[in-house]
Amino acid sequence: MLKVFGLGLMVVSSTLLMACNPGVKFTLPSTSNNFDQNISYNNKVDILWIMDNSESMQKHQQNLSAQIPALVSKLNSLKMDYQMAVITTSMGGTVANGGQFIGSPRIMTNSTADLSSQLASRLVVGENGSNLERGLYSMETVLSPTYLANDGKGFLRSDALLVVIALSNEDDQSRTPAADDATYYTNFLDSVKAPWADGTRSWTFNFLGILTDSGACATTGTDYKAPGYAFMSLADASNGTKASICSADLSVAVSGISARVMQILTDFKLSSVPNLSTIVVKINGQVIPQDATNGWQYIPDKNVIRFNGTAVPAADASIVVNFTPASAS
Repeated sequence: MLKVFGLGLMVVSSTLLMACNPGVKFTLPSTSNNFDQNISYNNKVDILWIMDNSESMQKHQQNLSAQIPALVSKLNSLKMDYQMAVITTSMGGTVANGGQFIGSPRIMTNSTADLSSQLASRLVVGENGSNLERGLYSMETVLSPTYLANDGKGFLRSDALLVVIALSNEDDQSRTPAADDATYYTNFLDSVKAPWADGTRSWTFNFLGILTDSGACATTGTDYKAPGYAFMSLADASNGTKASICSADLSVAVSGISARVMQILTDFKLSSVPNLSTIVVKINGQVIPQDATNGWQYIPDKNVIRFNGTAVPAADASIVVNFTPASAS
């Protein structure tokens, strides 16, 4: 579904083709779902980074940091209206810097000077924080009404998609037992971010960490593995992404997060079920191929057109989808 501002943005034209000749059947016309050039989809994204700053995490922070220039370039190329903040998992101990946006300015936007370098540097939070990782409690703190009314003012926009990205090589330990984390924080995020008009969640959680207790990917050494079950449950609840922390090159993982965010924002909800063979999609007047890599797909269970790869439209693009309804005779 495209999340759009205002009312009456979807234009549906409908005419009935008739003939005096009694042998001619009445048919339903093709339908056009249009977004004019001066109408943009909701391109607002609030991104919260949860960085584990416990022992042995710095190399993972650096691997993620290396992907920031490409991510920022992608967001800029699609003309996204985004802002970002970084928090740590350390809610106690000697370095108790969790539960607050770190760095200055606390909230970075697409107009922040030298954003790529600032964000890349800020994600390398070190490894002197508490080994009791409570990243979800840190998230809860900065998304609380008290914090958002003060140091976090302006971060959580009601009409923006909230994207949470957590990097950790252990499971979250915010609550006891830890199994309570998934349900509690799913409900929490639902409470701070109202669903879109179509009922879908307006937040998505993404996790880079230990995904399984088998295999070579380990928290420390080769034997100790602490999969991020709570983080993964939140990702599953919001159709977010999950990727292993153990790759030195996290480009695929970060690209996957970016692609998922674009899907949520640009899925194009059709006004009726189409005859698939009749769909014609145009962006800025150019016909786009049906292609799962760099084109469009029709997703039947959602009745949406999904854009992929180089076909993902910029926020100010003119999008036209023409089709004949499946009910046409």
